[in-house]
Parts: sequence; C-alpha cells; structure tokens
Amino acid sequence: MGKLDGKVVLITGCSSGLGKQQAIRLAAEGANLAICARNEAKLAETAALCEEQGAEVLAMKVDIMEYDSLVEFVDATAARFGRIDVLVNNAHTITLPAPFLDKTIDDLDLEMRSSVYAYWHLMKLCFPYMRDHAGVGASIINFASEAAVMGDALYAPYAASKEAVRGLSRVVAREWGQYNIRVNTLCPNGLTDNISMGLGHLSTEVREHIEKAFVANPFGRPGRPYEDVAPVTVFLASDDSGWITGQNIHADGGALINA
Repeated sequence: MGKLDGKVVLITGCSSGLGKQQAIRLAAEGANLAICARNEAKLAETAALCEEQGAEVLAMKVDIMEYDSLVEFVDATAARFGRIDVLVNNAHTITLPAPFLDKTIDDLDLEMRSSVYAYWHLMKLCFPYMRDHAGVGASIINFASEAAVMGDALYAPYAASKEAVRGLSRVVAREWGQYNIRVNTLCPNGLTDNISMGLGHLSTEVREHIEKAFVANPFGRPGRPYEDVAPVTVFLASDDSGWITGQNIHADGGALINA
C-alpha cells in the first residue's frame, strides 16, 4: 500500500531536477501521473522510470508559458484519468543570477510567466476536476523559494515571482476550502542535476555564493531531491495533510528557522 494509491497527480517540469525526482517518488507511492516538460526525450525517460514503479503515466510536451498548451495538457489528463486529485506546480524558468541593476524587465517577465502566471492558469484549469472530492479532498502544491523569503542577493526576478506565488496561494487556499481543496506552498532546498550543471557557467563569485547557500543549514549539506524534498511533496499530496492549507512549508534542512 502506497500513501497515494488511487490518486491522480498532475505535475509540471518533470524532464529533470526536482520535478523528475518528485514524479518518481509519487509513482513509488502509488500515484498515477500526468507529467510534462519542454524536453520530450528527457520527459520520456522520467515516464519510463515512473512506469517501472507501477504508475500509469501520461507524458506530454508542454510549454507552461503557453496557455493553449496548458489547456491541452489538462484536457488530456482529464480524458485519460477522469479526475485530478493533486496539482504540483513545480516548473519554473530561472534567469542567471545577477545584481538587480543588471537585471532587465524581460528577465522579470520570463520568470513571472513561467511561475505565477502558469500556476494561476493551471489552478483554474484543474479546478473543475478537483472540486468537491470526497474525504480530505484535493491538494494543490505550489513551489515557492527560500531565496524569495530571505531576499537573497542576485535573485530579484526569481524572488519577485516566487513571493507572488505565495501571495496567490494564500488567497486561493482561503477561497477554495469550501470546495474541499487545500493549497500550500513548498520551499525546497535540493541540489539538483540542473543546478550542478549550471554552476559551471557562472562566475567564480556567483558560483561560490550559490554553493554556500546550499549548505547553510544545521546539517551542513545540500538537500537531496529524492530523499529529502520529494517525501514532503508526498505528504502534502496525501490524506495525511488533509487539515493543512494556506501554509508555507520549508523542506530545507533548517536553513530558515524562525518562530
């Protein structure tokens, strides 16, 4: 018996990184999955790994910044599974870290469209298939960031978009409880393959800044996407979190500790 047996989970950004590891973990807990990404070949690899865990998987090439693409994805998910129990808004396109004075409005536009706008659209599109489920109902998990909460230097567009996600999520949590839908945000600390590969393209100063951020926690190590972050997604997707909504959860090894 898995924690997510019988649930249908729609999750974005699954070709690599956190999205890939979460998808595999969700599959291992018994969920059937609708996964998407822009890289079709890598997405197929994720789908195969999820199917090895016993999941039924719908994998589609989707650009979350294109509304019509999101509509097609949600419609295909509903046609395939007949329901959506969990929405995980994971995907986000981040621009290269740089001082605020070097950032452009195009950087901000890209990050807003790939996060808060996409999350906005997907929550609305999934709503008809998530509302009024029996029992503990449905769950929406929107990915935010500790970098935004803390106001980390070099991340102005990222912080702006991720804090917008948190504000939006609190409002929707308050409004959609009546439909038995809970909405929470998750701030992860997980050193992914994407981040590791991307570090080599940055200046020494920026690379060292990022590397230090990933170990600035009581455990003194980076988070592991599959072992440390994905189980928190499973919890928020499961019936165990049925009385939790409107909250921001830090899966960061204690990088942020406050009252």
